[in-house]
Amino acid sequence: MKLKVIHNPLKHWTEELSKELRGFLVLDGHRIVRKGADATICIGGDGTVLYANYKKQLEGKILGIGSERSFICQLRKETWRKNIRKKLKEKTVDIPVIEAKIKNRKITAINDVVVHTTDYRVIGMDVRIDNKKQEFRGDGIIVSSAVGSSSYAFSAGGKKLNPKDNRIVVVPIAPYRRKFRAKVLKNETVSIKCDRKSALIVDGIFIRNMEKGETIRIKKDGVLKFYKGVCFYGR
Repeated sequence: MKLKVIHNPLKHWTEELSKELRGFLVLDGHRIVRKGADATICIGGDGTVLYANYKKQLEGKILGIGSERSFICQLRKETWRKNIRKKLKEKTVDIPVIEAKIKNRKITAINDVVVHTTDYRVIGMDVRIDNKKQEFRGDGIIVSSAVGSSSYAFSAGGKKLNPKDNRIVVVPIAPYRRKFRAKVLKNETVSIKCDRKSALIVDGIFIRNMEKGETIRIKKDGVLKFYKGVCFYGR
């Protein structure tokens, strides 16, 4: 099998584990590649998987190695050696993701897309769901995949979905007088613009500031294939 190995350079333990893993895989008959991989192994935790997805580095099936706090990573850094052979032979599960489009840029999110105030002041939001307009003022809004529905979106009052559910969740963040309620959508496109500068955040990664009146459109966008063992249900 052709495998790509990615490690988080900000975590001291990942480089050594990456070297050991590469040697282990080669001895096991696999080929380490930079492109055209059948599967990608991310070492470092959930954030490493999310960042690799943002950088468009994930190819084929996805396997993560992290700590006991990981929800996405299927293997743990202390015990990966005894479990990885079996894991690479297992079937995968399809996890739906979402796409955000702003101007000509497209970004895929595993968890969520967030538009948020850049300071302590509320922002006015124009939210259109398949061109049906609703306005409210608040701290921001979360548009989440089924996976993300059990994290930030759930904490903000959204519904928790099965990770394989092909719907998305739209959740306002502290809406003034609760004028906008959380929603679960099937095939609708969500368009968002604000009455002043706001922050665009995808999977916890700050992308850039959106200017006043700039529109972002968010919709479902296919699936990623994860090896079984992800603990999304445990969130």
